[in-house]
Amino acid sequence: MRLSTTRRSRQSGSVLILVTLMLPTLLLPLAGLAIDASICRLVQLRLQAAVDGAVLGAGRELGSPADPQVLAGEFLTANFRTDNSAGTWGANHLSSTITYTPGITKKIDINATAQVPTLFMRIMGFNSATVAANGSATRSDSRVVFIIDRSGSMTNSDGAGSTVITDAKNYTTGLVERFIEGTDELGLVVFDGSAVVGYPTTAWTSAISLASTGGPDKLFWDGTSDDMVHQIAAINADSGTGMAEALSIAYIELQKAHMRDFNTDGVDTRLNSIVLLTDGVPSAVSLYFNNPASSNANNIVNGSSSGNSCSNRTITVAGANSSNMMQGWIALSGPPYGGTTPYGVFLMATKDANAAHTPVWWMNWGGSTSALDYAAPNPTTPYTNCTGMYNAKPGNFNYETKIPTTDVWGNALQTGGVINSHITGGSVTSIYSTAGRWDATGAAQEYNWGLAMWNAVDNAAKSIRTDANLGSRTGDTSGSMNIQIYVIGYTGNGGCDDGLLMRVANDKSAAGYDSTQPTGQYYSASNAAELADAYNKLASDLLRLSR
Repeated sequence: MRLSTTRRSRQSGSVLILVTLMLPTLLLPLAGLAIDASICRLVQLRLQAAVDGAVLGAGRELGSPADPQVLAGEFLTANFRTDNSAGTWGANHLSSTITYTPGITKKIDINATAQVPTLFMRIMGFNSATVAANGSATRSDSRVVFIIDRSGSMTNSDGAGSTVITDAKNYTTGLVERFIEGTDELGLVVFDGSAVVGYPTTAWTSAISLASTGGPDKLFWDGTSDDMVHQIAAINADSGTGMAEALSIAYIELQKAHMRDFNTDGVDTRLNSIVLLTDGVPSAVSLYFNNPASSNANNIVNGSSSGNSCSNRTITVAGANSSNMMQGWIALSGPPYGGTTPYGVFLMATKDANAAHTPVWWMNWGGSTSALDYAAPNPTTPYTNCTGMYNAKPGNFNYETKIPTTDVWGNALQTGGVINSHITGGSVTSIYSTAGRWDATGAAQEYNWGLAMWNAVDNAAKSIRTDANLGSRTGDTSGSMNIQIYVIGYTGNGGCDDGLLMRVANDKSAAGYDSTQPTGQYYSASNAAELADAYNKLASDLLRLSR
């Protein structure tokens, strides 16, 4: 049935009347509500951004002399202005509650509100609306040991007008200065063929007890001539890559600081980290040749002959015969390992009894292997009558019949097989290219020593991550130390073994990643720009400022 024209006209009139009645009572308020709500949402987002900036800005200073609550308030008012020119739509009456919670893990909380004047809803009697935002930031006190590779290749160009070692020193210094002096604890280990504790500069000892001295401390940037920043500036690059020893000494340093603080405060909940920067692969290892606790002494031969006339080849008790302990580091020519034998023996920095040989002296040592690495202060005793173990310029390594089971720090050299990793990032090719070549009795082959050095590094890192020395820390009732390892591998100098370094860090992408151990991070860099980026990422991970 069709509707008549008259009826359709009446319906149109009814709709017009209905719309006219709804316009002031429903449609306009709804439109006004949408506009005012949109403005409030924009202001709320602006307020949230200001709160986030305030908690992060104040959070970076947690632990410093600055009052975090005052600092947070200043950041908030600077980021959220209440004048009409500030882009906050006339928001006013900014109010905030700022709470600071001290402790090892410090926290700053902000709850803020502001009034936003309405444009349309005032018709309905609502002259303003309240917007709110909140945020918090935490920062935990840190204990970090930086390990810097000063091997000879670190003097190579970075491709941007400087050298890799200069970049490493500058970037590390910049990162150190972002920690809070007087709150965080920092230390420094520097290594070439052997490692030295660059900071703190106190006389080094490996003793770990409740009465321990040394280890990372809070005075790393106090402006004195031997603070950590000055020590970093003194580093000079030359010689080999004794990575395993550097890791072991860094672990000792962390434990000493842990025991010291635990004894003082009855608790130690600091975040422990090791940062390793290297541009190469392991090419040196420190050994205890006549260790009475192992079969190492039975390996020693009299240099070029098959006799055993070394005066101190065997000793009964290490502690009672400290002057006769044969300890030092040997080196390889570098991968690919095509040479027939390693060379050495060289003096370990931690075994140097000369008080004049300070950390700075050791960090400057090097420059010409013929003049320095092979010369004094390398050990002349207790190697009496041990031809080939030491002379004015040590030649090929020809005084052991087989590769020892451990290095001087107890890291396994041959237990558990070899590391199935691969060298990448440069012209270096894998030393694992020939399957089945590993032979513990092949002490005259660089290849076998290379594999042993790989194992030492891998096992040193595992000991750190599992806190293997916990049972020997008498009086430590705080449980295992949680130690994360961060590694920067500079691949621009011929290549790093990314596979090994990922395992050292226990990076999630590492072969054999173990989720039961602390997870670290591996950063790869092949030039100056990528190295700077790696340090920026490292800073974000290390400072652990979260919101």
